[in-house]
Amino acid sequence: MYKVLLVDDERIILEGISSIIDWKEIGTELIGTARNGLEAYDFIVREKPDIVICDIKMPGMTGLELVARVSKEFPEVKFIILSGFNEFEYAKRAMEHGVKHYLLKPCNEKSIVEALTSIINDLSTDAKKEQSLFDMKSRLDQIQPYMKKQLLKEFITTKLDNN
Repeated sequence: MYKVLLVDDERIILEGISSIIDWKEIGTELIGTARNGLEAYDFIVREKPDIVICDIKMPGMTGLELVARVSKEFPEVKFIILSGFNEFEYAKRAMEHGVKHYLLKPCNEKSIVEALTSIINDLSTDAKKEQSLFDMKSRLDQIQPYMKKQLLKEFITTKLDNN
């Protein structure tokens, strides 16, 4: 299960999205909500969510400031940005920090689920690649002593044959 944090300063948005999405069905768990960027940052440090769904305009720390700070400290955390602002500059700044999903309010359940599903697919692909690299390194670690021994034997044999 991927852990999700929902951040918005509007209580009605928090409650609406919290209740409309079938979190378990898409392999996620809503582990908390926050009403502003500062509260969200503290939550992220403490709970380490995989995905943060976040508003742009909030008191304390904006969504873009939150994304910038978290992407430096916790680059594995993925963001979905919610905004009532249809301005390219906000989207561009969010993309500079690796945000792939920028949804305009009001957004429907389908668009949120599609964004979550896309991120989950990316995360599971990354996890598979990481596991594959770990497996290769483990195999290499296992055969390395044998390879060293064989190379040393060949070196010695070649030296002896040439003398």
